[in-house]
Amino acid sequence: MPESKEPELAAGTRLAHYEILRRIGSGAMGTVYEAHDEALDRSVAVKVLRAHVAGDPAFAQRFLREARAAARVSHVNLVHVYFVGGEGPRTFFAMEFVRGRTLEELVTERGQLPLADVVEIGVQAARGLGAAHAVGVVHRDVKPSNVLLDEAGVVKVTDFGLARSLDADVNASHGGLTGTPTFMSPEQFRGQLAGPAADTYSLGLVLWYLLAGRPPFAAQSLGELLDQQMNHPLPPLAAARPDLSPQVDEALARLCAKDPAARPQTMAEVAAILDSLRPREIVPAPLTTRGVAWAIDNAIALSLAAAVDLVLIGIHHGLDRLGIAPLDRETADFVGSHVLPLFFAGTFAAAFLLSETIWGSTPGKWLLGVRIVRADGTRAGASAAALRLLLRSPWIVFVAASSLPLPGGLLTLLAASSQLVAIVAGIVVGVFRGGTTLSDVVTRTRVAYRLTR
Repeated sequence: MPESKEPELAAGTRLAHYEILRRIGSGAMGTVYEAHDEALDRSVAVKVLRAHVAGDPAFAQRFLREARAAARVSHVNLVHVYFVGGEGPRTFFAMEFVRGRTLEELVTERGQLPLADVVEIGVQAARGLGAAHAVGVVHRDVKPSNVLLDEAGVVKVTDFGLARSLDADVNASHGGLTGTPTFMSPEQFRGQLAGPAADTYSLGLVLWYLLAGRPPFAAQSLGELLDQQMNHPLPPLAAARPDLSPQVDEALARLCAKDPAARPQTMAEVAAILDSLRPREIVPAPLTTRGVAWAIDNAIALSLAAAVDLVLIGIHHGLDRLGIAPLDRETADFVGSHVLPLFFAGTFAAAFLLSETIWGSTPGKWLLGVRIVRADGTRAGASAAALRLLLRSPWIVFVAASSLPLPGGLLTLLAASSQLVAIVAGIVVGVFRGGTTLSDVVTRTRVAYRLTR
């Protein structure tokens, strides 16, 4: 029956010791009212089984199972159930009244949410769901409209309408499709028994929705949506949120793995993964510290590159003294003027790229306690490291181009000039942008003091 034809309880209606005040929402099986608890003189939310299914014993049993499942758990991040009962033909339960908004309402109002807010919401929701899992209860319908954020910023997971006790009869769901398709796990689409991993998958989709401002999977038909949920990987967030690091995509992809066994197996693990994404306060390193780190890095990289070239030259001379001529004079000249410079530039570049990509810091920066991070405090990555290298050390390009038919003196002049321009541009931008240099602006990174979470 369409929701518009659902009869509402009038204000003043009494159900046990609860007086109905106003309708505040509805779900698949019940209508929710704000009510006054006359026994304890407090506001509560009362959920009443929909009239058009109240006469069906199976629906009534499932409705009561929702209340009893939720009542088994007591946690700050879950809506507490206070009372389960009936009044005439009506079956209902009373629960904590939360003054706040659902995540769906929050996104409708604000659009995409900051990463820090989403991480906090995810961690709290995971803790609440973990408490439910600990007593054998799986929610099975985690979605934005079933997660509340109260006025103090506390997350409350509600509406265990599809929850099922892990020790309940497997036939309780009748093998049917249960849940909300947009946020449903693949195993629920298959009609399989949904365990705690199903809540993990759905929570991952909810967090993606909060960050992007829209669901990750959207389709014109249920069949198309089913195909996406079961067979398509979680879309990357880059198109909607280019400000986020790849680590966010990696974390959500783990939560939303199609195979339940590949997902984190506990909500404690989910909370830890999400907590690792929490943005950190960035304290930029001053230009003087960066200059000293740059000098140390260059000294180390140049020494390493020179050492590689010296080893190659030494091997050549050693073989020559033994009477073994590995290269004729013409080839030796070509190697000396073209190949060795390439080895030199390549070794120098590799020293920077590997250290920044793997550790997020170069030796000089590490010695001075600074590292390269994105705006959210996460490691910058390989592409940012490569671009930063070219902006800081453009001479590498001209050394690598030594095979071009240009005079060696001209290449040297170009290399030296480009390096001087890079240094001056970096300093000028840094002075006028509060220590943010040209490479920081172009790559959207910062050189900051290492912080603990």
